[in-house]
Amino acid sequence: MISVQDRTLSRAAYLCLICLFSLFLIQAAGTYALYQNALDFQKNYIQHTVDNLLLSIDATRNTIIASHEKRGQPISEQEVHDVVENLLRKTLYSATNTDGTYLWINEVIDYDGGNGYARRLIHPNLRNTEGILLSTETPDAKGNYPYRTELDGVCTQTSLFYSYYFKDLNSNELSRKLTYARLYPDYNWIICMGIPYHSIWEYIFAGKPWLKWLILFSYLFSISGIIFTSFYLYRLYRRQRQSQNEEIKDLQLVIDHDALTNAHSRRYGTQQLKQALQTYQETNQNITLVMFDIDYFKKVNDTMGHDFGDKVLTDTVKIISQNIRQHDSLIRWGGDEFILLLPSLSQKALPSYLHRLNACIQEHAFVSTDKQSMTVSISIGAAQFLPDDASIDTLIKRADKALYKAKEIRNTYHIDEESFH
Repeated sequence: MISVQDRTLSRAAYLCLICLFSLFLIQAAGTYALYQNALDFQKNYIQHTVDNLLLSIDATRNTIIASHEKRGQPISEQEVHDVVENLLRKTLYSATNTDGTYLWINEVIDYDGGNGYARRLIHPNLRNTEGILLSTETPDAKGNYPYRTELDGVCTQTSLFYSYYFKDLNSNELSRKLTYARLYPDYNWIICMGIPYHSIWEYIFAGKPWLKWLILFSYLFSISGIIFTSFYLYRLYRRQRQSQNEEIKDLQLVIDHDALTNAHSRRYGTQQLKQALQTYQETNQNITLVMFDIDYFKKVNDTMGHDFGDKVLTDTVKIISQNIRQHDSLIRWGGDEFILLLPSLSQKALPSYLHRLNACIQEHAFVSTDKQSMTVSISIGAAQFLPDDASIDTLIKRADKALYKAKEIRNTYHIDEESFH
């Protein structure tokens, strides 16, 4: 049986695996929380930056208008627009954002969208493309339509967050960008600010490289622990499974064999007979059932004692086993009664086969522990399946009837005539 030690080790390993997996989930949840906090911070940062830029534009406009009015020099709205645009361009061009964030401005021409719906007005990272017309039908690298999303968002709710895929600055590597866009309706400007999502991770570890190594080490510890424990559990499972299979084989051996004589058990014999009947019904391939018992066995027990009677049984099994074919089956049916299952034995060869069984027992001297000797004989009955047999019971009854006929004479055999007509 599986040892208590193996069961204890198995439970401990399962507990360890659960703990490691729980630790991994806690680490993943903690890392996700760090990332979400950093993402929320960046969202607030770029939103406030854009919102503050719009306030700055209003303040700049008012300052320009007031300055000209104070000098008595009227200025047109277009002139104010141009001055603000130039100031913004200088400001955005000179801005440095080491975390990858940057601002740009598109000027809407047609709020219905389509080709040429807007003009790229100011873009510090793509200065040579300023002035080109944009289309809401232009997809990004992943097949999304960011311009359409942006225009729909500012038209319906003035501002929005959205994502798109674009190459990083000075790189051919594609990355996902988080963007905040807000409409400045006075000038039909959509002012945007974006940041690559990978910069959010960099923000988490900025100035704290130890945190990156700590998280990496904790993940490696958890994953390696899960792999090692899983491998150990698998080996333990294989060992326990092998032990269980061996136990099942041993148990099957006990069930299928008689404890005293080591002949096959009645249970085994019943299963083999049922299988033989099914084979006969399907293929017409018959089997011979031989039933025999020891003549005057009660007298042997009464005269020599039960220990000697047990020896007669065990020796009988040994002798019979030595005189049957390898594929024949010897079964203890009960008490001193045995059966033999003889597949593929012809009717012509059966008499000599049964005669040999009678002879080998009769010629053997059974010796007791105190050196007393006795000879015994067996009576044998033989039968086969018939087409009308619906169960093995009818075959057993015919063999038992043939045995009864043999016992009328003793030390002989009788073959059921109906089976071999």
